[in-house]
Amino acid sequence: RGRRQPEGSQGSQCSQYDTDPATAPESSDERDSEQWHRLYPPISSPGTRQRYKADFGQELRRYKELCAHMDGLNERLAQLAAQLDEVPEDSAQYQALAEEYNHLKDVKRSPEYQDKKQESKALRNKLFHIKRMVSDYDKL
Repeated sequence: RGRRQPEGSQGSQCSQYDTDPATAPESSDERDSEQWHRLYPPISSPGTRQRYKADFGQELRRYKELCAHMDGLNERLAQLAAQLDEVPEDSAQYQALAEEYNHLKDVKRSPEYQDKKQESKALRNKLFHIKRMVSDYDKL
């Protein structure tokens, strides 16, 4: 483990989803879109609009929680990377920082973190769809 590997400039995980490549013939975004169209068809009444808005608020809270968790982890990794660049490699402080850095990198590779990342992506797509349905209804 020792020396950390530079991570590059990725930015926050929540905003990174826009650039994820689709490797399957039908991307998960397309499957999600079909699912959201089935669950949230165009709005035809004020009551349905109200329900969509309530769902949006609930899902937005969860999305923000996930993003805060992932962003916090990424911010701590960036802090540690900056500190590692300032400290001599043979020092005890460097070893402690490198250990925490490597631990957090392992956390990002964990199935639990990857599940949160996928949930965040799905919620983001769902929120965009609901917002679009409400906006389309409001234009009428």
